[in-house]
Amino acid sequence: MLEKDIGFKYHSTIVWNEGNISRRTAWGSWLSASAPYVIAPVELIVILYKQRWEKTSGSKKSDITREEFVKWTNGLGTFPGESKKKVGHPTLFPLELPKRCIKLFSYIGDAVLDPFMGSGTTLLAAYQNNRRVVGLEIEKAYCQFAKNRLISEGKINERKLF
Repeated sequence: MLEKDIGFKYHSTIVWNEGNISRRTAWGSWLSASAPYVIAPVELIVILYKQRWEKTSGSKKSDITREEFVKWTNGLGTFPGESKKKVGHPTLFPLELPKRCIKLFSYIGDAVLDPFMGSGTTLLAAYQNNRRVVGLEIEKAYCQFAKNRLISEGKINERKLF
């Protein structure tokens, strides 16, 4: 396992149940046992850590509510996905997903790294929840897309983006 080879340890898995199978594009063997295509409208978020499972750095100021903590630590979130047509990116996920991870696993003012920023959803969630954020993306068009989204949806001054 690659993560073990570079020093990561497994902690848990969060399941996001999108619950939307209406985007079905293949049935496999229609009405036949020969090769049916099974669709699972879920995404898995694997929680890994290095050295020990305890956050000892940062502001120690948490903004998660009691209700959020109880609900989000059960490992299953059921909420709808985001419309790819509405935002215009092929692999979009809803703002709720990174928001939950950010509030659950970081303190106010912590830095969040998104090494595959795509449309900027994680950057937007981090900014809206008072975290510092760095996003990396190799696709130049997506960099511009994320920048425009942060300016329009996040109301971020363009001078703060670089």
